[in-house]
Amino acid sequence: MQKKLCWIVVFAVLLSLGSVGSALGAQEVRIALFVILSGSGADLGEQSRAGAVMAIEDINKSGGIKALEGAELKLLIADVTTTYSKGPNVTDRILSTSKVAGAIGYGYSGMTLTCLPTIQKARVPLITSSISDKITAQGYNYVFEICPKGSHFGRTQVKFAAFLRDKYNLKVNKVGFIYENTAYGTSTSQGLKETCLEEGFTNIGLFQPYDKDITDAGPLVTKIKASGVDIIFPVSYTPDAQLLVSTMKAMKVNPLVIGGGAGFCWPPIEQAIGSRVNGIFSVGSWSYDTKNIFDYPQRKDVTERYQKRFGTFMPEQAGEHYAMVWLLKEAIEKAGSADPEKVRQALADYEFGKSMDGMMQPGKIKFDETGWNFHTFPTMIQWQNNTVRTVFPQEVATAKVIWPVK
Repeated sequence: MQKKLCWIVVFAVLLSLGSVGSALGAQEVRIALFVILSGSGADLGEQSRAGAVMAIEDINKSGGIKALEGAELKLLIADVTTTYSKGPNVTDRILSTSKVAGAIGYGYSGMTLTCLPTIQKARVPLITSSISDKITAQGYNYVFEICPKGSHFGRTQVKFAAFLRDKYNLKVNKVGFIYENTAYGTSTSQGLKETCLEEGFTNIGLFQPYDKDITDAGPLVTKIKASGVDIIFPVSYTPDAQLLVSTMKAMKVNPLVIGGGAGFCWPPIEQAIGSRVNGIFSVGSWSYDTKNIFDYPQRKDVTERYQKRFGTFMPEQAGEHYAMVWLLKEAIEKAGSADPEKVRQALADYEFGKSMDGMMQPGKIKFDETGWNFHTFPTMIQWQNNTVRTVFPQEVATAKVIWPVK
């Protein structure tokens, strides 16, 4: 009886000091993951979830949040669906009913833009891999864009075309653009057009927007053929990218393809069209084989474990979400708190990248006053032997271009 009373007294003292979590087992810290897991964007959401789950597992196995006495991270996963109007309601429900230190998501730029007012109202920091230039141009101070901007995608695609022209004597008389009429597509296409003129590709034979989720790519491919372009810069998510490439192959329309990311560099396009994908180039937010990953065994190990676990190379959304979870973890460490206001301040104040958050090229993360990670830049991949390899820019590439493209 005395022992029991003694333990009750100890428990009460610990409770009054706020130490029960550390004495009886570490408390957990929750972060929200907003992803598209249903509809046409589900492949993006599945990649995102896979990368985030791996990061949570690795962090907890390595001792959790050390500044909070080993508190474990817990991921709250919310499907915002492909319907943009549903995103704010899902976001509000999660953030109003669960205490979280921060959030990551949403993938689609249009969805992110739709949900930003809800994030701002909840005063919870969001780290996103969405690329629209508008995300950090509206004055919101709870959003942090870890990735390159859409306009930077377009510029990188064209600079890569200039690299091919100068190194391999690629003859380019005319270029063309096909892009989906969304925040992602319009941001990328604008950078494409401006940089083409800067780099001397002044003969633009096609500048064609289209409504996403097409069921017949024939009319678009007919326009590409009629335009006589030597290079086509298409900007599409997975279903449209697959259909566009398949239709081009079937109609024997063969300009050099330099894709605008998303559907042109994710595993489903190879799963859909097999070896016909080889030779295609694409810009992207992240590549699994850049030097800042391959030169660090612990980071490279993550990509190898992903390959073994999921049966494909680690795609950009998986890699970015792995890095974003680690970034949020490191911000919590620096804040010494799971309070979202303090975590937001840590994200704004510090430079990151020395830990596994350095998976994001070039291995450094620092946000400017708008919330954009100004260190980062896009990468260019080429499909080689049914997988993607980073071939540009030179400072992070680990593979050479296979030329000529067949």
